[in-house]
Amino acid sequence: MDIPKRNLSLFILIIFVTKDLSHAEINIEIINDLSSTVQLHCKSKDIDLGNQRLQPGGSWSFHFQRNFFGRSLFYCSFDLPDGRRRWLDIYKEPRDNLGGNWWKRYSDRILPTGLCRYIIYNGGDGRLIDDCFLWGKN
Repeated sequence: MDIPKRNLSLFILIIFVTKDLSHAEINIEIINDLSSTVQLHCKSKDIDLGNQRLQPGGSWSFHFQRNFFGRSLFYCSFDLPDGRRRWLDIYKEPRDNLGGNWWKRYSDRILPTGLCRYIIYNGGDGRLIDDCFLWGKN
C-alpha cells in the first residue's frame, strides 16, 4: 500500500515542478549599439510582436512564457543601416536554456557583426556575456 502512495506523491511533485518550469517568464531586451536607426520585427510561430524602430542607444523589450515542451522560438529581422535585412533567432530552445536557469533576462546588443547577448539573472546586479551571434543570411 505504501508504494502507490509514494508514486502518487512523486507524480504530484513532478506535475508541480514541470508546471512551474513550463511557465517561467523569459525577458528579452534589444539595444541598438549602432550609430544609425534600426528597424526590427520579432515573432514566434504564434505571436507577432510587430515592427519596432530603435534609435541609436535605444532599446525595446518583450517577455513571454516558455513553451511547456521546451521548444520556444522567437526570431527577428533587422533592417540594418547598410540596407540589408538580416535574421536571427533571438530566443531558441534548447540553445538559450542550457544550465537550467529558467528565470533569466537577456540583453542583446545590436552590433555591425550581429548580436552580443548578456544574461541578467533575476535579482542580480551582474551581467555576464553569454555569446555573440553573427547575422544570418537574407
